[in-house]
Amino acid sequence: MVRFMLIYWFLPMILFLGIVTSYGDFRFGKIRNKWISLALIYAFVVYSIIITHYYLKTTINTHFLIELSTNFLFATAIGFGAWYFGLWTAGDGKLFIAFSALIPLSVYKIGYLEWIPSMALLLNIFILSFFIMFGLMLFKLKLSTTKKFITEFLVEFLNPKQLISSILFLFAISWIVQAILLIIGLGNNFLLMMTFTMLASAGIQKKLGNKTNSILILAAVLRFILDKNIYSFKFLVGFLIMLFIWKFIRSFLTGAISKITIEIFTRNVSINKLKPGMVLAEIIQKKEKISKQELKKYEEMHNAEIFNNKGINYIKKPKSFVDIDNFIDEESEGLTKEQINKIKKIGFKKIKVSQMIPFAPFIFFGVILTIIVKGNILIYIKNSIL
Repeated sequence: MVRFMLIYWFLPMILFLGIVTSYGDFRFGKIRNKWISLALIYAFVVYSIIITHYYLKTTINTHFLIELSTNFLFATAIGFGAWYFGLWTAGDGKLFIAFSALIPLSVYKIGYLEWIPSMALLLNIFILSFFIMFGLMLFKLKLSTTKKFITEFLVEFLNPKQLISSILFLFAISWIVQAILLIIGLGNNFLLMMTFTMLASAGIQKKLGNKTNSILILAAVLRFILDKNIYSFKFLVGFLIMLFIWKFIRSFLTGAISKITIEIFTRNVSINKLKPGMVLAEIIQKKEKISKQELKKYEEMHNAEIFNNKGINYIKKPKSFVDIDNFIDEESEGLTKEQINKIKKIGFKKIKVSQMIPFAPFIFFGVILTIIVKGNILIYIKNSIL
């Protein structure tokens, strides 16, 4: 109980940071760096006072200092990594880092992960965000759209080509990720392995493009040779469970939710009315050559449009979790003047932009939820039921 009382040293700044950044994001669409800097300075000063106090009374707990450092490094990696993959803006990433620094390690009692306890905060933020967004979607959905939602999900989930791709990614990448987690002392944690496998797969696709399958096949062959654990019934059962979870999440991200979200939370804007900061809901792919089969496929897609400019084909279609070849190369902060000029030169008349929902309040609510349940919300619910 005494350790948990540390939260009261940080609670004033947590509440201040949450309120001021939520208002700024909601009102102006910005999270100011001065509030992030103030929060980080506050955390540094308070921790310095606490550490000095305990040093004068007893001795410094070196394990605590190391874990405090590794947790901050983890939050920094996640904050900027999620921004790099377009999951949130740079401001949201920095806000996550600040809150991770402000929440004492002693808060994370339920589902505690040594060295990276703020993983619970990250999960709580996205779980809360998912249910709020899902609720908004259901509120706006019509019956016909709901049927379409279910159909899109099932088609994506049962797609044979996507199934083979998922098996290859999971078999090859999860092995490497699991080995790295063991080397750095994070153990054989299923949740961490799935999270970092998904992030790694997105990064590999983004960097390697068409070379991805060759690298994955090589990694898979090496695993068949080096990893003797795969030749067991226990591995098969675990892998099938992991594959089901992977496919379920992927089907939501690339099939149902992504397409339904585009219909509900986007609007068509004339190319001439695009402004810096707007976030596109569609990507534009550039292809110098396109086969008749590909052309037919795009023509059959009701939400895709092809424009030929000086012999070069430009395909405009909805954004997706797995679409990485974006001619515009837009970042999560939105369009720049240079990117808008590139779009204007192509020849499209209109393009869909997202109706942005401020994410700072979601992060703040996730922080409050973490403090209330003292850790991972899923494990808290599980313990409460059982």
